[in-house]
Amino acid sequence: MKMILSFLCASAPFLVNAHDEKLEVIEVLAPKESLAIASANHTSAYLDERFTFSLNRTIADQLTNLSGVSLNGQGGQFQSYAIRGFSRGRIRTEIDGIPIITDRRAGNSASFIAPSLLNLGHVIKGPSSALYGSQAMGGVVSLSSEMSNQTQVAGSVQSNNQGVNFTFKHQKNDFTSALAYQHANNDLAPNDDVLNTQFERASGLVRYKTQHQGFTATYSWLPSYGKSIGKSNIKYPIEQISDYPEEIHSLTQVQLTGEENWVAKLYHHYQNWDSRTTRLERYDGLSQYQGHTLGGQWLQQVTVQGLESHWGIDWLSRKGVKITSDYLVADEFELSPLSNEMNAEEDNFAVYGKTHWQWGRVDFDLGLRYDWIRQQSEQSEDATDGRLNASFAAMLPLSETVGLGLDIGTGFRYPTLSERLFYGQTPRGLIVGNQALDPETSVGSQVSLNWHVSDEVSVYGAIYHYDLDNYIDRYETELGYLTYQNLNTAQISGFEAELRWYAGGRFEHIFSYQQQSGEDTHQQRLDDLHPRELSWTMLVHFDNWSFSNAYRHTFNTDDVGGSELERDAFIVWDMSVEHQLTEKQSVSVAINNLTDETYYGSLDEDAALQPERSVKLSTSIQF
Repeated sequence: MKMILSFLCASAPFLVNAHDEKLEVIEVLAPKESLAIASANHTSAYLDERFTFSLNRTIADQLTNLSGVSLNGQGGQFQSYAIRGFSRGRIRTEIDGIPIITDRRAGNSASFIAPSLLNLGHVIKGPSSALYGSQAMGGVVSLSSEMSNQTQVAGSVQSNNQGVNFTFKHQKNDFTSALAYQHANNDLAPNDDVLNTQFERASGLVRYKTQHQGFTATYSWLPSYGKSIGKSNIKYPIEQISDYPEEIHSLTQVQLTGEENWVAKLYHHYQNWDSRTTRLERYDGLSQYQGHTLGGQWLQQVTVQGLESHWGIDWLSRKGVKITSDYLVADEFELSPLSNEMNAEEDNFAVYGKTHWQWGRVDFDLGLRYDWIRQQSEQSEDATDGRLNASFAAMLPLSETVGLGLDIGTGFRYPTLSERLFYGQTPRGLIVGNQALDPETSVGSQVSLNWHVSDEVSVYGAIYHYDLDNYIDRYETELGYLTYQNLNTAQISGFEAELRWYAGGRFEHIFSYQQQSGEDTHQQRLDDLHPRELSWTMLVHFDNWSFSNAYRHTFNTDDVGGSELERDAFIVWDMSVEHQLTEKQSVSVAINNLTDETYYGSLDEDAALQPERSVKLSTSIQF
């Protein structure tokens, strides 16, 4: 079993703790982690459970603590995120290796799962993520529900929205079970605006592992049910009210791990949710969505002429994707009913491989992937395409403490089913798909530096640049509806840096900075780019007490994309205190937005304000 774990994590990076000990990150249920080319290890960022100051509404709250990740879209329970300015269908989100594809125009996210059920997570940045195929052109958010052997009960209550969170988790030997319940009323903004953020959700997990002759079988089921989920929007409640009356998700998976360095898996994601939008004095509409994501994967480690190599087969299929829109449109004299239905399917087959070798002191990685995609619909002719992508990485140790990484990779993104085929009202307005859209392609490069200055200080930095062709842009027509078009070319460039300082064994400081630029063929700024941001996080440990302090300064933004608004600079200050009462129980107090700052979560023109200052009381008991 130890050999298999080493195989699955062959490319896993090493983290250094305050005592300069190297900790290997293991994700058993993410077999393609070993296929992430070396550059992903240069610039991967890992979620840190010690950051207890997060609002923890969805996993997006935790991801924004990582350099290179920012929020985009309107906010609330369906808050989406961007990696280095890549957003919407350009980044892949997966849970235990299962890709999450929800066909939401703002992008896919794992908001339907309580964050407390996701115990490990990391973000892969850089062009090497092309090995994951379409919808991973800008990176991968990989989340895992693996947990340690223990039984835990945790709960929290929060001021402002009267939020309640309860989690039960149990793992013993080969059996895991978990249940989470969340409920919250509408938040208030610092200016007393009511935010449409209410929701109620229950999610759970059952997993069982069994040993057979020569392999280990893992069976898992992750269900989720939500209702009365508010859709945050600046237009609420005067101009527009949007919500999701009901949302159902079910993720099932069977995985086989062999003793001869192979992994095979089958998975299924069923989703069924409704979206309701009332645009006062204009229309009242309901969209109903359902769909199945089916897939399989084979991963094999081989040795070719002494070189460690991996190859694999991917199968991803979208079946029964159906979006029904029924709405009433107001004219001068009456309400006119309009209806539309989208029925579509998609199949994606791929083969991919990676090989690693060393020449002198330099480590090299080369990856290739070929994808074949077909989309079918009753409303249009079949669309098919094939794409070959490559990734190359080199890691040069300049000294015992300094490593220099170089990454070059190509990527692509096939238009989503909704971008090509959807027609109907959404919280954004009337969306009309464009069947003539071409796939996006990219060539990305980055140079990264990792410098272990001393036992107390480490430095990380990365400069990156992407050239994109056929960039898919959403725009508003003269008739007032939204549709999509291909731009000839676009560019994204940026810089991110992080300094970690372990002071005296009790204090840890994390300083980070990021900035970015991007423009299209007409020198117009792209949507969803990061504003310039500087942050400082301090963690203090003393006997049975822990203290965290997070200070984030976002600079003013006066150069924005076509669907964005200029924003003033703002400062967000969060803090938390945790006390270990006994060996089994801890309590904590977290204060979010300590100074009651009025600010927006993103540059999106429809983004609502973020919540006012709030206090969260939490406790956790282990058995």
